[in-house]
Parts: sequence; C-alpha cells; structure tokens
Amino acid sequence: MDKSILNKICAQVYSRHPEVRNTQPKVTEQDAGKYLLIFTGTAFGVNGKPIPRTIRVVADETGKIIKISSSR
Repeated sequence: MDKSILNKICAQVYSRHPEVRNTQPKVTEQDAGKYLLIFTGTAFGVNGKPIPRTIRVVADETGKIIKISSSR
C-alpha cells in the first residue's frame, strides 16, 4: 500500500477514533485489492479506568474505506 494512501486512511480513522491517534496500524493484504488495517489503543472510561480498543478498517487500494468496526 502506498504511503500517501495509508496516511489518508489513518487521518480519517484518527478523526473518528482519537484514542488510537499516534499509533501505526498493522496492515495485511486481503484478496481483490483490499487491505485490512488494525489499530490498537486505549480509551478511558468515565471513572478513569482504561479500556483497550481495537479498530479494524477494510479499505481498497485507492484509499476508500469500505468498513470500520471497533471492539472493546
């Protein structure tokens, strides 16, 4: 995946999920020109307790995000 396209996808994810900001995703190539990016970070609950977050992004080779899912 091209670095500029990766940066474009990361900027979109960071704006929606600031808890994974400043982390680099693990990128794996899927079939048919799709890529899976996995971001991991930590959010904090109301009581200050840390909550691990994983954001999974499926994007195509042009940088269009197809699907985003998050887990706690």
